[in-house]
Amino acid sequence: MAFMKSLRIVLIGLAVAGVAQAQAQAQTLPRIAPRLAAPNPAIRQVDPLALLQSRLMRLEHRVNALQSTIDKTQPALTFQCVGATTSQNSVGVAEDCIPYACAPIDGRCRVTAKTSADCAVGFYWTEGGSCIPPGGG
Repeated sequence: MAFMKSLRIVLIGLAVAGVAQAQAQAQTLPRIAPRLAAPNPAIRQVDPLALLQSRLMRLEHRVNALQSTIDKTQPALTFQCVGATTSQNSVGVAEDCIPYACAPIDGRCRVTAKTSADCAVGFYWTEGGSCIPPGGG
């Protein structure tokens, strides 16, 4: 979900930058009139700003559709610690966290250790962020 929000922000940022660039170019480029041929009413002039806005709207629609599909097909999992070294998700699948401890804040197994409290009982913290058994094995 956070990825989709980040993607949306990046796409909007790119579109805004493109709109600003198109506006700057429209103000600085001289208008060139046709020399020989009379204007053809069948040929439509393209407004770069309108084109970018249209593309942005289509991209936002696609992002929203993708987010909706993800929300429908992927249930939100929650995690909880069911022991000092066991994490369980909302579907009921448990994971053994050893050599690390389960993080009570989000209920997931830790993957690195900042202190010895992040290690399972009987394991020791190293400055490299690992938890090792007695004897360093």
